[in-house]
Amino acid sequence: MPDKFRADKANQLFSGTKALMGLTRGRMNAYTVSSWKRKAKSLVKRALNRLRNKVNANLTVDNKAVESETYSSAFKDVNVGKFWEILDPVIKDCRDRLQAAEAPQISIITPTFNSSLDWFIETALSVFRQSSNAWEWCIVDDGSTSTHIRDVLAELARKHPRIKVEFQASKGISGATNRAIEVANGTYVCFLDHDDTLSPRAIETSLGQLANGFDFVYSDEDKIDLSGRYYVEPFFKPDWSPEYFRGVMYVGHFLCVRKALLLSVGGFDSHYDGIQDYEFVLRLSETSPRVSHIPEVLYHWRKIEGSIAANAQAKPRIEELQQAAVDAHLKRLGLPSRAESIGNHRLSIVPLEKPHYPLVSVIIPTKDAPQHLERSLESLFTISNYPNLEILLVDNETSDPKALQLMQKYPVKRVFFPNPFNYSRANNLGAQYAQGEYLIFLNNDTEIIGKDWIQHLLYYAEQSDIGAVGSLLLFPNRTVQHAGVVMGFRGTADHVMRGFPSEVDGYAGSLVCAHEVSAVTAACMMVAQKDFSQVEGFNEHYFHHYQDVDLCLKLLKLGKRNIFTPGATLIHHESVTRKDYYDLVDRYLLLDQWQDYIDAGDPYYNPNFVLERCDYTAKAQ
Repeated sequence: MPDKFRADKANQLFSGTKALMGLTRGRMNAYTVSSWKRKAKSLVKRALNRLRNKVNANLTVDNKAVESETYSSAFKDVNVGKFWEILDPVIKDCRDRLQAAEAPQISIITPTFNSSLDWFIETALSVFRQSSNAWEWCIVDDGSTSTHIRDVLAELARKHPRIKVEFQASKGISGATNRAIEVANGTYVCFLDHDDTLSPRAIETSLGQLANGFDFVYSDEDKIDLSGRYYVEPFFKPDWSPEYFRGVMYVGHFLCVRKALLLSVGGFDSHYDGIQDYEFVLRLSETSPRVSHIPEVLYHWRKIEGSIAANAQAKPRIEELQQAAVDAHLKRLGLPSRAESIGNHRLSIVPLEKPHYPLVSVIIPTKDAPQHLERSLESLFTISNYPNLEILLVDNETSDPKALQLMQKYPVKRVFFPNPFNYSRANNLGAQYAQGEYLIFLNNDTEIIGKDWIQHLLYYAEQSDIGAVGSLLLFPNRTVQHAGVVMGFRGTADHVMRGFPSEVDGYAGSLVCAHEVSAVTAACMMVAQKDFSQVEGFNEHYFHHYQDVDLCLKLLKLGKRNIFTPGATLIHHESVTRKDYYDLVDRYLLLDQWQDYIDAGDPYYNPNFVLERCDYTAKAQ
């Protein structure tokens, strides 16, 4: 009954659309009545679908563990005899399915070294049980001292025509990987560690994506626990996010790449053994490749004692290598910044000092509220250390004597804004008077807590392919208020991880590393003046909500990226000033203009997460 009641209420609400149209105060000039009716029906349908598809909100990605015999049989104490007893019939079946004229399209690359037969048998089974036959397996043993694994590899090559095995003196994992690539005949290569496994459709699914013209694809993944019987910790990744990748090796292990492109960037670099795949993808990303993400778990990473899969702190030198790799990457790109390790294999990108700082205009709409205005201005002028700044107060008929006194006390430009308040119009007016190359839209209830916050915003805003840049905003109790906007939350858009402790890592570094997002809040947003003008500023049809989301999506449409950076962290005293009123017309406006983007799914928020919650909760499997 509760679901039916809510559905009935939704129908009642949306049937009032026509009445709401009379309250739009001139905002309807670009929209037709029939358009609104269609939108109302669409919203009702989506509301009913969400009610039918509710998931268990207590299920999170960190505690999911599902027993399966499909990929992992938890083999123990496998000797050579047992290895062939299990594998021979599988190899025969695999050989029987091969077509004589069918050439391999993709080469699976696996370096080995003293591999455990207990684990390698599962790796081999996962290859032979692929749904596609369009593969070859190129294995290079890097100086194993175990005769068992060397004998097994040699026999594998004899028993299956699609397996190539080479033995070499120890040259490290990059050396072995490069040698395997040299003998590969596939148009594409993918990488498989000798103790991990592939899902049965991994090759078929990847080739399907590569056939669409992509240069490399990657997938979601999970881990095989220490018992070998449970798949745990699924990692649901965003679509290609180059800024995020500079802070987190999120692409993971199962990477399928066009071989010609791989060779053009020089393969793997032995100086970075331990993070060789990460450093390789950094170089690969510099070629502007066409990248696709497959939101399915196609790779299972085994947790082994002493490995990063089991313990992120297991290999402390990894962070030094990561930092060196990203520093070299930034230098090649000519980006004025350096990488700084912040622990847990995360990197922060820190802007370098500049010989010249462009003028930045901070635009603050305000009316009265002296307690907020004083806190905001005092923190701006006493904490910020940006050397070339102007502050514009867009004054919506302030009458409070203390607020007026503050406007005289600080060196600000006062822009008079009479008539009923409209957030979009107020900011657009401020932008008209601003002299800066870059604009910061800032709420009057924000408080600066870091001296170089503007430098962090500017570092991204100065890059030609970046549109809006947003900050990490905290409530006064230091929990998260804004860490990026996700499209589709509750049918429209909302902030992710609201209310989370600010000192945590987030989901795979999402709170500590800069990354791409669909939108950021204009409570603190930087954008280049020229880009703001090109998209004609904020849409003034939005009175209360979503004007910042609309602006960001217009920038995306220009081919820009929008960035969230925790390098700029402020306190937002929104809990004091926020009203309970929700403007349904603003909601309809957003849906009318951006329904297709919302329906397609936010590219930076994996479709395996539910949209009813804003906290990376996984859907029930």
